[in-house]
Amino acid sequence: MPFRLSFILAAVLWVGAGAPAFAESEPSHPMIDFRRLAPLESLQELELDELKARRAAYAAQLDEAIAPTAELEGGLLAALLAYDDERVRIVELIPQLIELYELDAEFAEDLMNFRDTMSRIVAELKPNVTNLQSYKPYDFRMGVSFAALMTIMQKQQAVRERMLRDQEDPDTLLGQYYRQLRSHYQEVEEARGKLEQGYKAQDIKEQVERIDAELQRRRPS
Repeated sequence: MPFRLSFILAAVLWVGAGAPAFAESEPSHPMIDFRRLAPLESLQELELDELKARRAAYAAQLDEAIAPTAELEGGLLAALLAYDDERVRIVELIPQLIELYELDAEFAEDLMNFRDTMSRIVAELKPNVTNLQSYKPYDFRMGVSFAALMTIMQKQQAVRERMLRDQEDPDTLLGQYYRQLRSHYQEVEEARGKLEQGYKAQDIKEQVERIDAELQRRRPS
């Protein structure tokens, strides 16, 4: 998870661990893609009592009311965008970090180049983010950009160690940034959990409908 990585800026790489997906053959996005409930095995092979028992078990799981999936998807997207608004605030902080940590000219130039790259990504791609699927390529580009920054930071051990200390201090610039980022990430996790439950309920409903269809088929004509 972002907040378990070794350096504060790695926390903003992207939500979760692993690269977002562009195609089915690529790794899934940890906050957007969900493992769905597999369909039941051939219902025709199950005894009538087993069918009824499974239907009762699934129906019991549907007792908890949930919001429509579309509403839950919108909630996750809103949480992700709010998280990203905080994540990209690093663009504003970089000039202050350069001054605060008295970075040498070469290091400062590298960070400013990163700042320019990130600003372009936001300007070019973020306006096109209108749903969860369009968030994934944007998030991927952001992740690649931060990965490049991590390479830069590894070369500055003394600065890295000081930043590590500061990120745990709420009175420092990085500490304040870290606290806000963590707060928004928790909101993302909560929204994802609700959406996951929504998908689970949807899958269970489909299972119940399949069982009902099989029970109907077995009724004497």
